[in-house]
Amino acid sequence: MSGETEIPRPRLTQGTLLLASMLTIMAGATIAPALPAIQREFVNVPNAGVLVGLVLTMHGLFIAVGSPIIGMLADRYGRRWLLLVSTVVYALAGGSGFVLDSLIAILVGRAVLGLAVAGVMVTVTALITDYYEENRRDTILGRQGAFMSIGGVVLLPLAGVLADINWRVPFLVYTVALVLLPAMVLGLPEPSRHEPTRDHPTSLDDIRQTLARLPVGTLGLIAALGLIGQIIFYMTPLQIPFYLEMQTRASGTMIGAALAASTGAGGVASLLYGRIRRSLSVIAIVALTFGFMSVGYTVIGVSRSVFGVVVGVTIAGAGSGFLLTNLNAWIAAVTPESVRGRALSLLTSAFFLGQFLSPIVVRPVSEIVGLGTAFLGVGALLAGGAIIIALTNGYITSLTDSESEVYLHH
Repeated sequence: MSGETEIPRPRLTQGTLLLASMLTIMAGATIAPALPAIQREFVNVPNAGVLVGLVLTMHGLFIAVGSPIIGMLADRYGRRWLLLVSTVVYALAGGSGFVLDSLIAILVGRAVLGLAVAGVMVTVTALITDYYEENRRDTILGRQGAFMSIGGVVLLPLAGVLADINWRVPFLVYTVALVLLPAMVLGLPEPSRHEPTRDHPTSLDDIRQTLARLPVGTLGLIAALGLIGQIIFYMTPLQIPFYLEMQTRASGTMIGAALAASTGAGGVASLLYGRIRRSLSVIAIVALTFGFMSVGYTVIGVSRSVFGVVVGVTIAGAGSGFLLTNLNAWIAAVTPESVRGRALSLLTSAFFLGQFLSPIVVRPVSEIVGLGTAFLGVGALLAGGAIIIALTNGYITSLTDSESEVYLHH
């Protein structure tokens, strides 16, 4: 793809891609402030505590499962049609919680929502990497991260207000995705293909050929960082509502505002990504990410007021704002276009598997040691990780650069 000159409506194209990116943050953020009310509604359901946590994260498991299939379909058959279908399913499945009366049925709706989010996230990011090149691509990926965070800033306070009306009302927010369909039709042309479709996998031998064109070691490292980072980051939307309610008896509106501070800080960080990337390697930015999150989680752990928690989630949010943007840019830089959809889907799977695993990993620990101690412990682990990554920056960079150079010219 030669860049923006091949896009008939560049402003509409960029605006549509950025607005569509907001749908991914909506998947969880929209109902996060309603979690305490949902738990009260279904308090008599066996294992209600775990199941209500899965209402926020169930979509993550199905994003993880569905993303490789989505990536394969996007590489083989094209991005645009898949994005359109995913957007329609997103609106219907996301809004289903407004009318469903069973916690299990709501979880089924969240599972279908996850498949739709996988379609949106993989295709939108693939389109960005197809349409733009080099520094321009890093800038647009930074803006994508910012818009995802802006979506949280707008939606979380709104979701908090809606949750105070009734826990069902926030589910209606998902239906606004339908508004984007006309812009997607008009503003997102299907990228031209550099390689014939016969090069896409249709058999076991073709799959082996695909793997031969991927820097597997580098992608494994990227996926691991995404998985670990998201398990840790999702402590914020999953645990902070309960932490604030327990410590300060905060309302849904207050909880939404606190979570919005985190996503707002992430948006600012994402906007700065293009500039920071010109000065730091992707590995160094990973260390920076973990460092910010470490400080933020430590502040949360020692805080007993709304103000202290807001300061902590803001600092942590600034670090997390680099995470997905940085890893997406890293993948785009080290993979050939013909298999990029599948490479991006690997990160999407790891990222949202981390969301799904977060309550399963964190909840038992927090119930034993308390939420405050859990945040302090994770803060200490993040600090250690940031130091190790910073000290081995040059070594890791040389290894991944050497592997990627081979595959880009395979």
